[in-house]
Amino acid sequence: MTSDPLLRHLEDLCRQAENRNTWRYSGFLSPAEQEDFCRSPSWAPDFCRFWGGFETAERCILGAGSEAFFDEAPSWPISVVHIAPLSEKYAEDLTHRDFLGAILGLGIERSLIGDILVRDHHAYVFCLESARDLLLSSLSQVRRTSVRAEQAAADTPALSPRLQPLSLNVASERLDAVVAAFCGLSRGQSAGLFPAGKVLVNSRPAADGSVRLKSGDILSVRGFGKARYEGIDRSSRKGRLFVALQKYV
Repeated sequence: MTSDPLLRHLEDLCRQAENRNTWRYSGFLSPAEQEDFCRSPSWAPDFCRFWGGFETAERCILGAGSEAFFDEAPSWPISVVHIAPLSEKYAEDLTHRDFLGAILGLGIERSLIGDILVRDHHAYVFCLESARDLLLSSLSQVRRTSVRAEQAAADTPALSPRLQPLSLNVASERLDAVVAAFCGLSRGQSAGLFPAGKVLVNSRPAADGSVRLKSGDILSVRGFGKARYEGIDRSSRKGRLFVALQKYV
């Protein structure tokens, strides 16, 4: 058993899920904390999932359980709170740090707050349901800007991912070839990303670089970004492939 308190807590959630035959959830975890857990003996890709409320979320909660074993999908306890200025005209140019500081100033623990998406003078805060009501009732100011907080739907247009087309020249559709090109590294340099748990396909760590990506797969490389794989676009006369991706920006 690990000596790290957070890892012990996550391991305990996995045991509870298995013993009680029901999903169990953690607070929001940073990418580094997720990576640490993926390296622990308790990590079981078929029994653990990460989700932060949208595809490109960095801070995610751990869902311990399995749809196959429990015969039910996870019910993620995540809400979205929209923070808007009372007056657009007099609103300051607020940053992620400003919004986070105002939220933590209410006494809300960091583990209850996921990603914060800043859109112009507005922010969309992903949070656990246990923090939602306090945000809605108590957040009235960010720096010197008066704001209102209201619950937002998960399909709010402002939350839609922003995508950038990307074309990569690779030798094959093997995952290690695409990862190297995506990260701008040599195959040798990118090889170390796999055992470190930094390469994920469809939110699951990928240990085998020889597998081939399929159209629609979501590729994520910690520290380098995330993209949706679209498949082969064309090939060169020398047999090289140009594969298409949509990178989340």
